[in-house]
Amino acid sequence: MEEESDLNPLKPAGKHHKTNETFATAELIKNPSRKPQTRSSKCLVYILLALVLQSIALLIFGLVVLRIKTPTLQLSAAALKDLHYDPTSLNVTVVAEVRLHNMNFGRFKFRGGNTTFLYENAAVGVTAIYDGGVGSREKREMSVSVKVMASDRQLSDNSVDFSRDVDSGLIKLRSLAKLKGEVRVVKIINRHTTAAMDCTMALNLTGQAIQDLLCQ
Repeated sequence: MEEESDLNPLKPAGKHHKTNETFATAELIKNPSRKPQTRSSKCLVYILLALVLQSIALLIFGLVVLRIKTPTLQLSAAALKDLHYDPTSLNVTVVAEVRLHNMNFGRFKFRGGNTTFLYENAAVGVTAIYDGGVGSREKREMSVSVKVMASDRQLSDNSVDFSRDVDSGLIKLRSLAKLKGEVRVVKIINRHTTAAMDCTMALNLTGQAIQDLLCQ
């Protein structure tokens, strides 16, 4: 009996190893590797992140670049020239610097307009501002010369106030102007807008100067 058992051939040593390889291959077929899944997930995250960043960039571009703001118009300085007055009349030239500020990312092209000086509600001086333009985010200074003439006869409704102001040496004036035009941004948006000016000042007759210049 011992001889017969000794004669029995041994089982191949690699058979068990081969079975393990077959089982591992079957497992890989049933359960694909996680590495491609990880790469796909990362790619999806990157795509979503890129879309979010692009949306934010477009939002900022729309709010900052494409947003149209109304240009500002105001008197930056003014002086008196050739002043003549008496208790019943006033004759003087106001030399002023009008500043137009365009805050937009596009050129503002405007048509001509007028600068009007008022005493109370009566116009006492008018001058023209010619058409032109101002570049993107730039300022433009324009010089205007206005002949201001007033008399108690002209200001019949306010003659008492006018005579009193002349006696005090201070004449309060208001200056108004409007420039209608268009702002064009990156050749996409073309919008109509109006730059308006509303300033007040006091003519110091004895000092021959302008004081208390204020623009809204």
